[in-house]
Amino acid sequence: MSALSKLNYVNVGPHGSFKPSGGVATFPRDIDAIFSDLEASGADRLVIHFHGGVIKEATGLFIAEKICEHFKAAAHPVTFVWETSPIETVRNNLSDLYKTDFFQKAVKYVIRHAGKQLGGSIGAKGPGQAMELNEIETELQSLAPFDQYDEGARGAAGQIDEEDLDGLEEEILLELSLDLQADDELPEILDEAPSETDFLDKDLVETFTTEKGEKGFVEILTFAKILAIVAFRVVQRFVQKRDHGFYPTVIEETLREIYVADLVAWLWGGMKKAAQEMWEPNAEPLGEDSHAGTYFLEKLNHHKQNHPNFKIDLSGHSAGSIAICHMLRAAAERFPGLSFRNILFLAPGCSSKLFHEEVVSKPERFEDFRMFTMDDNLETKDHLVPLVYTRSLLYFVSGALEKEVDSPLAGLDRHARGESPYDDDVLSAVHDFLHEPGRHRLVLSATLNAGPGLNSAAATHGGFDDDPVTLDSLFHIISS
Repeated sequence: MSALSKLNYVNVGPHGSFKPSGGVATFPRDIDAIFSDLEASGADRLVIHFHGGVIKEATGLFIAEKICEHFKAAAHPVTFVWETSPIETVRNNLSDLYKTDFFQKAVKYVIRHAGKQLGGSIGAKGPGQAMELNEIETELQSLAPFDQYDEGARGAAGQIDEEDLDGLEEEILLELSLDLQADDELPEILDEAPSETDFLDKDLVETFTTEKGEKGFVEILTFAKILAIVAFRVVQRFVQKRDHGFYPTVIEETLREIYVADLVAWLWGGMKKAAQEMWEPNAEPLGEDSHAGTYFLEKLNHHKQNHPNFKIDLSGHSAGSIAICHMLRAAAERFPGLSFRNILFLAPGCSSKLFHEEVVSKPERFEDFRMFTMDDNLETKDHLVPLVYTRSLLYFVSGALEKEVDSPLAGLDRHARGESPYDDDVLSAVHDFLHEPGRHRLVLSATLNAGPGLNSAAATHGGFDDDPVTLDSLFHIISS
């Protein structure tokens, strides 16, 4: 049980409700108490913080306590504590998948055949020459596998036209089929694959559990077809300049083709739904199934009407930005007179599309906006799972968990630069909004001497609500 005062957090239960699901719970009377305290104290400002989505309740309460301690001298702080699958679960599942013989085989053969098309520096191989499996195995033991391969691969991809991709998948399939048939270990690995993980694609499970007489060649051919698709997509992403680096792109495409449907339903889809459900309308009478965010929003609107000069700041880290976007939408629909002072995003995980819809194109909803996130150089050095996935959580979401591959996210520097291929109307508008002269809406870490409210030293995705420099910048903004 947390020692944090109930006046400083709202615990959101399943489906955005008041329903208890852990060690603490918030009920409508607790939200009433928050606004009664604001009334009695005469506080003139409130900061509402939304932590990231992939954490457990205890971590959410710890963050709430930290936010309260840091910001209480500037404003009354309230943190929304909402539960989704913890990041440890994400990392553990990725690590478990990576350790399976089936996944290892898939990754090595994709590297071998995608690498043959892209060339690079491993083993002095160039385009058209396949790496040896022992070379691949050795490189996979390094801290950042194949990072030195990226520049050469992108150079080779620059020599490939979109028209050159026609027929490439069939070419890769033919070579893969011959390669796999010569692998003596493969039949047993394919035979055992369905028992290694619950995340294997159900169609594959069906293929790998057919009658004994149908197995063997059918399994290998099926495996070859899958890996040919994956290897082709890796090459295609390099040609289209949508890769996330050679090795991370291989991992992303392997997950998307072989595993990721269940991973999405389990993790990211559920998290995004949780960020939205807390703002759904309530029916009378209020009860455990009522939506906590909506009730809070109703009370906030009433308080603001009675105190027109009351200042409201919103702060959201990672997936907390998604919750804020849905909060802004709900407020605009039900309480059109309710507006906010500052919107502060920390490494936001919301899509660029949602960011554009609810923030960029709706400047009447707020006075100021500022986003703190890492520059791309730091983002690529933040390894979600060392040796397994060597990019940040935002890269993983963009490359593996969203429906669109390399899906633009508000917090990824690469997607906000306004440069091809990220220069469609939405992304160009996002770029122009963030870089509007004189507004200082974007702070890229690490920035240390840009002035009060404009600095950040966070070097990991999860570090923004721990970084003293970032927190001091937020304090300056909130207290102004």
